[in-house]
Amino acid sequence: MTVRFIDPSNAISFMDVINNDPEFKIAARYMTKDALIEVGKTKCIVKFRDGMVTQIKSEDAFADPWDFAIRGSLDAWEKFLQPVPPRFYDGIFAGMIRGNFQLEGDTVSAFSHFWAVTRMLDIFRELQNK
Repeated sequence: MTVRFIDPSNAISFMDVINNDPEFKIAARYMTKDALIEVGKTKCIVKFRDGMVTQIKSEDAFADPWDFAIRGSLDAWEKFLQPVPPRFYDGIFAGMIRGNFQLEGDTVSAFSHFWAVTRMLDIFRELQNK
């Protein structure tokens, strides 16, 4: 399985879907952060500004600063992105408890905006399976 949200050709369409999602709009309304999402060895930066995703960058993302990171193996992300994920891969928090995902950096900000991040990842799952 190819993880579609790290493919640069999907960035604009993914941002449009996320930014037009009513639940995401409410959850992210005060969010201005940069999140690193690491899929195996591939890094992706998601930039949030005033409640909107303004950029999803996977090319040359290794040098960009970030506030918090969610890291997982390719296998973990592939399981997470399944239409019905297996147990302990159905959410980032469950994955963190079991060691499938790691949260690093400014964890206070990550948990302050956890609803927005969770909704964004749910949208990634939906778009992965279209």
